[in-house]
Amino acid sequence: MSLVEILSTVSHQFVTPPVQLVSFWLSVSLPLVYLPLLLNGVRGNILPIFVGLLALHVCTLLLGHGYRGQKT
Repeated sequence: MSLVEILSTVSHQFVTPPVQLVSFWLSVSLPLVYLPLLLNGVRGNILPIFVGLLALHVCTLLLGHGYRGQKT
């Protein structure tokens, strides 16, 4: 087995599940963060923060969509 295959296997087994877990729960909790921004109104200096949070939310949705929860 080559080094690339070993690293790919290790990455898939040990890196992917935690990344999916964190991404899934961030995608669940991020709306709680930007909801107050919407309630207060998105003004000039807050608009880049709001857009950044939305972009982060899209990324977490894409990375966390394969999360299946605890396997029993």
